[in-house]
Amino acid sequence: MKPGRELRERIAAIVGETVEDLSADAVIVAITRRRSKATETFAVPFGNLHAVRGLAEFVYGQLCDDPPEEDDDDIEEDGETSGADDE
Repeated sequence: MKPGRELRERIAAIVGETVEDLSADAVIVAITRRRSKATETFAVPFGNLHAVRGLAEFVYGQLCDDPPEEDDDDIEEDGETSGADDE
């Protein structure tokens, strides 16, 4: 679904201010709203396609990827650490 004129103008203002004020190379504005018992989603990219894609992948990783698991090599099942000098 395409955003209406007022929403497009607001998004353009947000992108323009962000690019100008922050010297941004890439901007993605993503909006979701509920209208008439349906959800509308808009994503408006601005900038070099490679930079926009990298930004989207970074944000996805920050929001959606599982955190890395801790290294359990030194922890035994009973919770004690293993060591060669235990006697």
